[in-house]
Amino acid sequence: MKNKTQNIIIRVTEEEKEWVKNKANKLGYHSMTAFLMNAAETQIQLTVDMKVYRDLTKEINYIGKNINNLIRHIYTQGIYADSDIDFLKANQEKIWDLINKQYDKLLGLGKDFTSEKISLESLEGIAATLEKEKLEIPKRFVLEEVYEGIKNDFLYLIEIMKKSPEQEEDVVEYLFEYLYGDTLFQLEDADLIAFSDELFSFTQKIKFKMMKLEYHFDDDDWFELKDILDEYEIY
Repeated sequence: MKNKTQNIIIRVTEEEKEWVKNKANKLGYHSMTAFLMNAAETQIQLTVDMKVYRDLTKEINYIGKNINNLIRHIYTQGIYADSDIDFLKANQEKIWDLINKQYDKLLGLGKDFTSEKISLESLEGIAATLEKEKLEIPKRFVLEEVYEGIKNDFLYLIEIMKKSPEQEEDVVEYLFEYLYGDTLFQLEDADLIAFSDELFSFTQKIKFKMMKLEYHFDDDDWFELKDILDEYEIY
């Protein structure tokens, strides 16, 4: 065995030192040095092929262009048909399907060990650590685009309702409370996406109606929106 004559100096806070010490003891190491050396030898490396996400971006951008072309055509012509709404829904579903497939892959993503030599003790220690402190991909991060789309639709509707003589201030306050409350973040992923789809379709219909100068967000619009909100609200 070679003599250990070299030092590695790491500056940490008192809390960080205590945390490392406790972690080493919990995993059965007799010293922090042994724990840190073994951690370095058996580090876990997460490998992600970014080409997959570049290709995903291209696909989504292509679908997005189709949606933008239809919206531009509708604004130019001043009219739309049910088939146009169906087209928007179908293309949005394509986007969600693409995102969901990659989300599922991320959730099941394996981890590669970079060390060529992993002892049984190390494997048991790693297994215990992963079991006790398993990390999940944050929902808000993975579904950031979904939340952003919902927020943008809400804010658009709020501005329209503020300008409508038929809507009272408490209705606008209700929408703000719904948007920034707990409901959206407590929904299951599938329900969140379904809610986003329904809200998107409703918002598009309102945008089409706004092309008429005399249009105001009326009570029929509000009742339709309220039905969507009630369906997903958590009491």
